[in-house]
Amino acid sequence: MNFIAEEIQGFIDRIKVHEKTVEHWGESDTLELGFTFSFPVAQTAIDSGTLIHWTKDYECSGAQGNDIVKLLQDGLERKKVNVHVAALINDTVGTLLAHSYSNRGTYISAILGTGTNGAYVEDTSNIEGIDKSSKEMLINIEWGNFSNCRKCLPVSDDFDDPVDNGSPNPGIHRFEKMISGMYLGEITRNVLVYLIRERVLFDGNKSAEMNKQWAFKTEFMSKIEEDDDELTSTKGVLKELGISSSRRQDQEIVKFVCKLVGERAASLSAMAIAAVIRQCLEKGSLRGHNYPLKLFAGDKTVDPNGSMMDIQVGIDGSVFEHYPNFKENMEKGLVELLGERAKNIVKLTAEKYDMNFLHFFSPHIEEWIGTNMFFVGVQTRDGSSVGSTGSTDGHKTLP
Repeated sequence: MNFIAEEIQGFIDRIKVHEKTVEHWGESDTLELGFTFSFPVAQTAIDSGTLIHWTKDYECSGAQGNDIVKLLQDGLERKKVNVHVAALINDTVGTLLAHSYSNRGTYISAILGTGTNGAYVEDTSNIEGIDKSSKEMLINIEWGNFSNCRKCLPVSDDFDDPVDNGSPNPGIHRFEKMISGMYLGEITRNVLVYLIRERVLFDGNKSAEMNKQWAFKTEFMSKIEEDDDELTSTKGVLKELGISSSRRQDQEIVKFVCKLVGERAASLSAMAIAAVIRQCLEKGSLRGHNYPLKLFAGDKTVDPNGSMMDIQVGIDGSVFEHYPNFKENMEKGLVELLGERAKNIVKLTAEKYDMNFLHFFSPHIEEWIGTNMFFVGVQTRDGSSVGSTGSTDGHKTLP
């Protein structure tokens, strides 16, 4: 946390945050900070949350079981940075807020990068055990942990189970391990090793590098999927993996496997978003916004003005933004699940903003968060946020 504290001070000095802040509460010149943190926490207040466990193969001693806000606040005080951590939110919540700042109709968000998660606006009438004085509440779904019992997901014993078993947290976050950038390359490698073993690929000849866990990176899949007709990138990747010579047929099979793994990830991502859209349409925040309850052409339900409003889904993450055809494959999946109107109604958009530091001064966001602040988040090398989870008012996090 000392490093983060130093970076925050550097940002304050470089951007001159004090000169740009609209107002401070009371007479204090202490800056209020919102902390985005994309690991599961038990959040007990707007500014307090205990880290349950690390995900996305991260391990850092001394943090699990402790209040992540206190750890950051202690780091700020050690470095004498005049900042108070006022709110802890998940990166999906930050994405939803940032997207709704420019698209006020946004009620759903998703992270599709190194890991995955979703958030949405829920009617408090649908949530048990909380104060109902507010009409709406932001929910951090933690959908990366969906169906750990394997009842609902197409989990492969040969290709998915080795990924889970080889991770630091086997048995949890199974959904995340099927669709996220951290794991797609390893799933692909498992398929290729199986095909080599069955003598479908490379005449059964394997390389030492191909046998190494995590050797086949997700970025290799991107290069191969968008390869030219000569399959130049595919040949280059195979050489990097110790396969110096390969037939055209082998290269095409490798490209086809990458395509299948990528398409499955996009389809499962679409499934998660479609489920949230259904919840919002039938019971939640979109129910009273003149959306059709059904998205099929045969359904005559339209809004009173004879038009249909867009369903905005704000998305952040390297897989969605950079993996070839990922967005298009998600859109196909949404049409399959929600009907043909989905292609015209549901808008998947990657909001272009700096997730590290965000200024929000809109009344709509103040209603949800309750204070003017800037946001800080920790990022992975691929640009997706890492760092807490929980609903913004700290009352409840759905499993």
